[in-house]
Amino acid sequence: MSIKLTAITALIILILGSAGLPLRGGIWNLSGGARTEATAEITNNSPDDLSGRLARPTSAQDMTGPATIALLLPAQNISTPTPILLPEPTFSPETGPTSTRVINPTPTSTPTSSPTAAPLPSAPATSTPTLAPSPTATSLPPATPTPTPTVTPQAGIKYVVIISVDGMRPDALEMADTPHLDKLIAHGAYSAHAQTISLSETLPAHASMLSGMLAEKHGILWGVPYIGWPGMNGPTLFNVAHDAGLSTAMVFGKEKMNYLVLPNSVDKLLGINSGDTEIKDQAVDIIQAGLPNVLFVHLPDTDRVGHMFGWMSTNQLQSVTFADSMIGEIVTALENGGYMPNTLLIVTADHGGHSKSNGDDSPEDRTIPWLAVGPGIPTGLTLTSSINIYDTAPTVLYALNLPIPEVWDGLPILEIFQ
Repeated sequence: MSIKLTAITALIILILGSAGLPLRGGIWNLSGGARTEATAEITNNSPDDLSGRLARPTSAQDMTGPATIALLLPAQNISTPTPILLPEPTFSPETGPTSTRVINPTPTSTPTSSPTAAPLPSAPATSTPTLAPSPTATSLPPATPTPTPTVTPQAGIKYVVIISVDGMRPDALEMADTPHLDKLIAHGAYSAHAQTISLSETLPAHASMLSGMLAEKHGILWGVPYIGWPGMNGPTLFNVAHDAGLSTAMVFGKEKMNYLVLPNSVDKLLGINSGDTEIKDQAVDIIQAGLPNVLFVHLPDTDRVGHMFGWMSTNQLQSVTFADSMIGEIVTALENGGYMPNTLLIVTADHGGHSKSNGDDSPEDRTIPWLAVGPGIPTGLTLTSSINIYDTAPTVLYALNLPIPEVWDGLPILEIFQ
């Protein structure tokens, strides 16, 4: 009896399958008539892929009964939905194996509408295939490099002379008799509110002035050298100018300023433990022999007098007046040599001071004057820019149209060129 039921059941299923009814493969437990679904998914593979796939019972009850038969319907009898035909896309001939493809639908084709799938939007036809970004993507702006000044340097500047009056406060410049500096201020751009670094001592401050860097970066952290002094980290403005083929010279009045001179950066080095008069004479000699492209002059006596008699004392104000006369003679040498029409002259200081000391973070110690005179620089301009001592070196390189090292902290004072 069991064999007859099995044969009849198989015959019924085959008849239904030949009629094209959407039957899935399954397992029939002939003892109880219960049906267990096959776990294998039927795909659009060939009929050969279906051979040998026997479904696995899903419960212990399905394992009972006299016989279990797995029936797999032929692939041609599986009912599948009619696919929606989309227009044949055309691909850009420039598409490579790693490039993004641009699909341009044929303009005359219209996608077949379907209740189960929305038609794809048509992309505008283009005459030349291009790799276009996705319409939903947001284009990010390009990475912004280190800011580059947009003001063109003055074409007439061929020389730069920097004069540093050691320890001169801007209010001392106002109180002392300084006719030469007063004349330069009237013909140039001036700030009485520039700032030096917090370590407001001669050596670290001058290192920042000439290197464009903070003390933590250039490495000069002490006012007096010691045994095992590590030296200065470069580059300085003299390195950049010298590497560009320009001539350089330094004249200074304190021996420790030697530590600011890096190899292959200065062509002429004079001074060392000299007073203002000797420094002025040597600077004039250099100018008369042929002005180098970059000349640095350090007048030391104002600082020395401040330590002896106190900042803003009568003696120190007199030393400021004397420094003014030295600057006047240097300017006269530039004028007599015909250099002034092509020279940027910067007059500033390394630090101020209070009582008989300097080196702290007080306004008296950190506030310094900053003056620029030269071709194209506005006359009688009171600078409103925030100026720091380490902006001096970038301003010099910018005026000479030389690259500014990325490691520097300072920026050119563009206000003087506008």
